[in-house]
Amino acid sequence: MKKTLIILILLLEGHFLYAQTTHENTDTLKINTQELNPNRVTWGVKAGINTYNLYGKERDFIFANSDTRFKLGFFAGIFVNTNITRNIGLTHELIFNQRRVGVTYKDAADNTYSSTINSSYIDIVPANINYQLSGFRFYAGPYVSMLLAASTKRKDENGIFFKDKSIFGDATNDESKGYYLQKFDFGMNLGVDYQLKDRWSVGIRYTHGFTDLFQNANSSANGNAKKDKIKIYNRGLMLSLAYDLSSKRSSNE
Repeated sequence: MKKTLIILILLLEGHFLYAQTTHENTDTLKINTQELNPNRVTWGVKAGINTYNLYGKERDFIFANSDTRFKLGFFAGIFVNTNITRNIGLTHELIFNQRRVGVTYKDAADNTYSSTINSSYIDIVPANINYQLSGFRFYAGPYVSMLLAASTKRKDENGIFFKDKSIFGDATNDESKGYYLQKFDFGMNLGVDYQLKDRWSVGIRYTHGFTDLFQNANSSANGNAKKDKIKIYNRGLMLSLAYDLSSKRSSNE
């Protein structure tokens, strides 16, 4: 998986450098001409808010019940668009993505309480294929996520809340003593962007994970112990605001 991630990062970096080179070679063209160029490569930045949740029939193996909840988070990153034809293109992205999910735990007295799992990922979108029509860009493709950090709020035996980072995992500890999130996630994303004036665009995206996030957990529900292959996945919605930096340079010339 590490080799795959390195290859994806190198590919994304290559497209980024290619975008800069292409822009320098075409800097004498006007912006309206570029928009009609099937080989045009542009890049920019984007940021926004998201809301994530967990799905899967075995959530009560990890938590007090299966009632997990959407929570707001944020994300920010860069993108590169490559037009293949006038209407069809590819989009590549590198995103820092904070994901937050509401969960329920039990304390020492067997009472339930609400908590939140906070996790930070680097999302890599190697290539979303997109279709552009009248200011809209419809797209779909795979993504790979690398977990950077994770924690959750728990109660100790005295009823005092504390930040539990063991959910992220520790190489010095036995995995059977805690709940560990997978370090990598894989899934699909699809959505639509709409081009506004002055190089701004807005968008909405749905993401659907296929990786068992708690595969190394040691937990039980209703007297049934289970240590791996617990089928819990992520899903989320992302609302974005993007700015095309390459268009800005062209329009100022």
